Amino acid sequence: MKKYFFEFLVVFFGILLSFMIDNRIKYSDRVDNKNFLLGQLDEVISEDQNQLKIVESTLKDCLESISILIYDYKNDLLHDSVVVSHFSNVSSKMSISFFPQRSIYNQIVQSQYLELIENKKLKDNLASLYEHLNDRNVSANLKLDLFNQEFDLALIDLVYYRTIINEVENSIDLDTSIKDYNISKDYRNNNLVLGYYVNAEKRVIFYLELLKKYRELMTQISMQLKN
Repeated sequence: MKKYFFEFLVVFFGILLSFMIDNRIKYSDRVDNKNFLLGQLDEVISEDQNQLKIVESTLKDCLESISILIYDYKNDLLHDSVVVSHFSNVSSKMSISFFPQRSIYNQIVQSQYLELIENKKLKDNLASLYEHLNDRNVSANLKLDLFNQEFDLALIDLVYYRTIINEVENSIDLDTSIKDYNISKDYRNNNLVLGYYVNAEKRVIFYLELLKKYRELMTQISMQLKN
């Protein structure tokens, strides 16, 4: 009897040990895969940071053109060709958007690797970057796109121009030049023009503030991934 009981214990603990070893191997593999994906995420975030700089620079250039147009509308100082150039700059750039690449983050979530990340602040920042900010970004971009269309349609009879695309500088911006143009004599007597300029300025400023939050979060995450 004791012999059978001893053999039973040997088999039982042997099976239990094999399960423990198997689970340990699987856990180790999951940790390795998690670390690999976090390394890839760090590279993707670095790419996104470079892309964000381009978008921010483009929007700041747009904002400068808006300021010039507002000042000129009130003071009538610029030649029509300069006004049209800045108007084109605003029309083509005000609704440029930024969205971080989500594929690596989605893999981490779908593979349930988030639970393996011990740094709670890192997990919170990832959720803020790819979930909370994304919801705000989608809403802001939709409003900007709709306003951009409204801006162009409302002022189409007051500012006419044709553009030529010279070359592609990057994935965000285009090198264009004005082919021909015409500004209506009613342009500076229509308060609608100033209203749209001021509204565009407000919307671009708000979006730049949202992008600032993206920049701060990506900087924090990048530092946390390297530690």
